[in-house]
Amino acid sequence: MILEKLSFDQRMQTQNLVHMLQNRESGFTRNKFSQTPQLSHERQFYKAITPCLTVGISIPPVYLRKFTPDGSKLLAFSHDQRSFIVYLYKGLGTSGVSQLLSEAGVGSAETYIDRIDGNHLRSTIFEQLFKPKYVLRLCQGDSARFYLHREFSVFLEDSRYVLLAGMCILQGCNLAVSDYERYPDVFDKVDPFSYIFYVVDLHQGIVTDEVRLPQDAISLSHNHGISVHGHTIAILSRLRQSIYIYELVNGRLIKQEHEIGPRPLHCAFQDVSSMFMVMLDVNTLLPITHIKQRVLSFLYRQIQPDSPQASQKYQEFYKNFDFIENMIIEKMQLIDSDFLLLRYEERPKDTDVTPILVTGEPQPPRRLYVFYGMSSEDVLGVYHDDSVDLLQIVVQFYDKLCNVRSLQTGDAPSSPSSHYFMQQNCINPNKSAPFMRQAALRYNPSVPVSTQSFSTSPYLNYNVFSYDDKLISPLERPKACSVEPIVFRDRATNLIKFRFNTKAHRPPSQFTPRELCAFICHPFEPLVLSIQKCMHVYSYKLHIYNHGTVVEQFFN
Repeated sequence: MILEKLSFDQRMQTQNLVHMLQNRESGFTRNKFSQTPQLSHERQFYKAITPCLTVGISIPPVYLRKFTPDGSKLLAFSHDQRSFIVYLYKGLGTSGVSQLLSEAGVGSAETYIDRIDGNHLRSTIFEQLFKPKYVLRLCQGDSARFYLHREFSVFLEDSRYVLLAGMCILQGCNLAVSDYERYPDVFDKVDPFSYIFYVVDLHQGIVTDEVRLPQDAISLSHNHGISVHGHTIAILSRLRQSIYIYELVNGRLIKQEHEIGPRPLHCAFQDVSSMFMVMLDVNTLLPITHIKQRVLSFLYRQIQPDSPQASQKYQEFYKNFDFIENMIIEKMQLIDSDFLLLRYEERPKDTDVTPILVTGEPQPPRRLYVFYGMSSEDVLGVYHDDSVDLLQIVVQFYDKLCNVRSLQTGDAPSSPSSHYFMQQNCINPNKSAPFMRQAALRYNPSVPVSTQSFSTSPYLNYNVFSYDDKLISPLERPKACSVEPIVFRDRATNLIKFRFNTKAHRPPSQFTPRELCAFICHPFEPLVLSIQKCMHVYSYKLHIYNHGTVVEQFFN
């Protein structure tokens, strides 16, 4: 295994961190998002039952979001993004879909896409599978100016609750002077919004709590700025460069008094500008935030004074001091309820002029990855973006960092194909150090992992099926539409098991906008919804099991 040329203390840092992650393994595999292990053998997976039929469908005027982890409900938002809609999933065996397919004369075909108008199957199959359970009008009254973010939803307590977010644009709103003192790392180049977080009880169909953040900047797309572990919820404020910690107690969000980032736990904030009439301006020196002080101290202590490279290491440390002091937190995740992984990145400049690189001058790190214990307030590890040690941690613990498990099997979602490639190369002693550092630069940014952003569908399992992960993957992100159907092969036999016919409606061209396709996978049944978008036009397809479908072993 290729290792970095680290000091003894640095090697101990990585060994201690790996040991701690191994000790916390039970926290990854058994959390409030997973159920009891005895369910793991109650539902078996059969490779002969696959979503082998593609059917063009019509849906109500809604934005579909995703299935609940137990697969019993499908979440959606109204087109005006003010209402939250829950559909009850009837199941393939009880919904009468087989009879509907038989009456439509689907036969043995792999694809059944008929005319948009006048087709009974297209217009009724969604209603056969999904029944509206309830509609909650969340953004109304004093919150009527808010709209629900349709790419954000986080499940809590075995999918008993779901966390949703409404937001509205703020204009002409400036931060109070005291905020610059309270949060010395303020990143005021981002556009501020007002937010409302709703906790919805999916069993009773009611809102159990609301939390308002009136002036902030939080990345909601694909759950980017929110992390969950058990009852603990962390929200990253890009504006204030602070992390708010909440606990879910009986459906209510209880905020912890201490915010992670600006200052230590027992350091009370005093508004100096108000007490002593101090005027703050661009030249006012504010203290370095608490975590950055710990990071700089940690990096300084890694330098061995007696080593031959000590003088050079000290020079690099002081040269990069200002750079590190001005970095901002771009992403974070809860590894458990007390352990954070933070990714610091370079603070964007006011100018778009690219700096001239000087040959021979060591360049400052583009990112820093920081492992931080909240209760102990200790920095447990700091890694640069080209760290091979961090790469090895990512490869070894990636499934655990995903922090999501199937409620049916207890298994983690399938890792990307690139992860298997790195598993082979990280243990290959023949790979050169430059190769490994380039690999680290490429794959280390895959962490921190956005919460609940992977599908646990067994039909996307790389160990079972081989397919092109550029077209579809367990990571729930839109992909470019393919020019041919997506083919899924059995890894053991190399036979084609099923196809998704999600071909682009028009040939790709530099003069036409790219067509995108998003997939909503049922967590365990052979059912997948695909949503294709070309400009402002959406088309929907259902990929479902049909016992009469014959999968051809060649492309049509």
